Amino acid sequence: MEKWLGVSGVVLILVLGWTVWDASQEEWEHYQQIYYREAVRLAQKRAQMEWATHLRTEIRQLQLNGQTIVERCVTCHLGYDNPAFQDFVAPLRTHSAILKSHSEERFGCVVCHGGEGRAVSTLEAHGQGEITAKPMLKGKYMQAACYNCHGLKTLPPQATASVVHGRQLVNQYLCLGCHKIDGEGGEEGPDLSTVGSHRTWLWIYAHTARPQGVVSGSTMPVFSLGRDEIQDITIYLMTLLDGRDRVRYLPLLAKRVVREPPADPPSASRRRDDPESRAVASQIAYHYDGKKLFQGAGCSLCHTIDIRGGEVGPALTYIGRKRNAENLERLLKNPEDILPGGKMPQLYLNDLQIKELARYLSMRQ
Repeated sequence: MEKWLGVSGVVLILVLGWTVWDASQEEWEHYQQIYYREAVRLAQKRAQMEWATHLRTEIRQLQLNGQTIVERCVTCHLGYDNPAFQDFVAPLRTHSAILKSHSEERFGCVVCHGGEGRAVSTLEAHGQGEITAKPMLKGKYMQAACYNCHGLKTLPPQATASVVHGRQLVNQYLCLGCHKIDGEGGEEGPDLSTVGSHRTWLWIYAHTARPQGVVSGSTMPVFSLGRDEIQDITIYLMTLLDGRDRVRYLPLLAKRVVREPPADPPSASRRRDDPESRAVASQIAYHYDGKKLFQGAGCSLCHTIDIRGGEVGPALTYIGRKRNAENLERLLKNPEDILPGGKMPQLYLNDLQIKELARYLSMRQ
């Protein structure tokens, strides 16, 4: 009996010790260790093997050319310039071919993707944590970033189509009757000339959908806008920047016409079918908390839980009584599938974020 108690005690100590060690390890350290291990496995030449075996676990950063800006995205996204990792999952996956014309040393990451470049944790870097940072731009919302450097004349029309349509909608709905943009318009509402610098796309979207749900007592009317129209107006307004942000983009302004659209990112088909890639993907474990994600992903701008949150959309205090986790996952993945013609935006969450957020909401009963 004493022998078994002793063995159990040793096992318990080992488990507790491993748990403490694992909790103390930074998220980025875990990604780097996986990257280095895979780099050694993929090495085909002796020089590559020596390079891979001498890599150090450390915070990495880009010092942008001619500027004082520091970005640490490459601390986790180590494979961004390594073609051997084009079939891996994020954050190890190789960046798309657009890096050939958009050098990371000159442009960095935030100018295109948004987020907080100095952070070294997923939630904070992607603008979903507790620090004040703009959320990452994904999907069509990246058109705002493209436009800020390229304008309308140096890109194919489809690359800025949402910006153009959004501006047309602003004129069609006579927004300048109440708001000023670059000195022109009315004075009933706030000046929108620099709204893209001072509001996130989530806030602009929510306010456009239902102003009184975001700003109590707002006199702005609720327009009969669909999901795509609200999205395009939001993208256009995100291009309206203040002087500081315009100066930031100034050294990056495109000076030549781009005749071809940017190359598509590497195909994901091999990543799904390759056993080795799946094995690596299983080791890259993001950790999300559904409750924190509800705040960080911007859900609380439109929805209340208990007495906290916005009033753009319905209250979700007891949403678990109406929708189960599977239904919520479908809603978060593609709002149009569950709420056709509704106003809920596409949040571009990854599968694990959707799963954790749906699990949290389904428990609200």
